[in-house]
Amino acid sequence: MKKISSMEYNSLVWFLIRAGYIGVSISSLIMISRRDSWLSGLIALLLGLIPFAMFCYLQNYDDKKNICDLNVYLFGKFGKFINIILALGVLFVAQIAFLDMTHFINSQFLYKTPVWVISIVFIIPLAYSLFKGINAVSRTSLLLFYVVIAVIIFIILGIFSGVELENLKPVFTTDGASIIHGALILVAYNVLPLFFLLIIPKNKLTGYSPKKSLVFYFLAMISIVNAAFMTIGIFGLELSLLYEYPEFHLLKKVQIGNFVDRVESILSMEWILALFVLIMIAIYFVSRTFEQTFKAKEKTNNIFKIIICLFLLIVNQFIFTTNGSANDFFKDDMLVIMFVIFFFIPLCSVIACKLKHFHNKNNT
Repeated sequence: MKKISSMEYNSLVWFLIRAGYIGVSISSLIMISRRDSWLSGLIALLLGLIPFAMFCYLQNYDDKKNICDLNVYLFGKFGKFINIILALGVLFVAQIAFLDMTHFINSQFLYKTPVWVISIVFIIPLAYSLFKGINAVSRTSLLLFYVVIAVIIFIILGIFSGVELENLKPVFTTDGASIIHGALILVAYNVLPLFFLLIIPKNKLTGYSPKKSLVFYFLAMISIVNAAFMTIGIFGLELSLLYEYPEFHLLKKVQIGNFVDRVESILSMEWILALFVLIMIAIYFVSRTFEQTFKAKEKTNNIFKIIICLFLLIVNQFIFTTNGSANDFFKDDMLVIMFVIFFFIPLCSVIACKLKHFHNKNNT
C-alpha cells in the first residue's frame, strides 16, 4: 500500500461527512427540528467535536496500528470480537448508503428503470475500485473534491438570493428535546462515519495533521448547516416536509442562462459521489478487518470483496419497501445503533488507550 497524501485523506473526511446528508439526515432533521433545523445543525457541529477528537486521538495513538490492530493490542482476543462487531456495523451502514443512493437515482432520474439494474451498474465500478486498492480511491476522492467545491459554490451563489427569512420564523418554536434529537441525527450520520478511516494507519499517511482534518470537518459541517438553512428559507417548512428530497428540488432553483435544462441533475451528482466514496471506504474497512482477523490471503480477500458486493446487491431489493418504515427507522432505531457501535465502542478504545498509557508510564 502506497502512502496517502494529507489532501487525499482529508478529501475522504469531507465525503464521509457529506454522504449522510442526502435522503437520510436532512429529511429526518427537518421532520424533527422543523424550522429550527439550522439550530440543530449548529449544535451538531459543536457536539460532533467530541467524536472527532476521539477519532484524532485513536489515529495518533500508534502510527503503525489501524483500529483492528489497536483493539487487539488493547483488549487481547476480545479485541477480535470487537473488530467483528465494528465490521458488521460498517457493513450495515454501507447497505443503507447503497439503498439510499440507488433509491435516489431511481426516484428522481430513472423511475422507469428497475432498482436492480441501477444496483448492478454501480456494483461493477465499486468492485473494480476495491480491487485497485485504497490509494486509487483516495486519489479519485481528491480529484472529485475539487470539482465538488466548485459545484457547491455555484449552488450557493445561484440560490442564496431566494432565501426568505420569514420562512424561518418564528424561531425557537421547537422543543429543546427535538432540537437535540435533530443534532444527534446529524452527529450519527454525518460525523460518526469518520471512524471508518481508522482502518488506515497513520504511517500510511504523509503530512497528516489533526488540524488539517479539523478544517475539513468544519467546512463539511458548515455546508450541511447551510443546506438546512437554505432549504427551509427557500421552500418554507410545509413544502420542505412535502418533498421526499427537498435538497434535490432546491437545485431546481439554480439556473444557467436559458440553455441548460435540468441543471439539478448535474449538480446533484455530488451527493451520489459522496455516497459512492462512503460505500467504498466501508467495504474496504470490512474486507481489511476480515483479512486481519482471519489471516486471509489476498486472493481470498478479493473473493470476500465480491461476496460483499453481491450481498449489497441482493439485500438492496428487500429492505425498506416503504418510506414510512425507513423514516421511522432512521429517526430512532438506527440512531441508537450508530451511537452504540461508532461512539461507545471507540470511546471504550480511547479509555483503554488512556489506561494503557498511564500503566506504562507508572512502570517506567
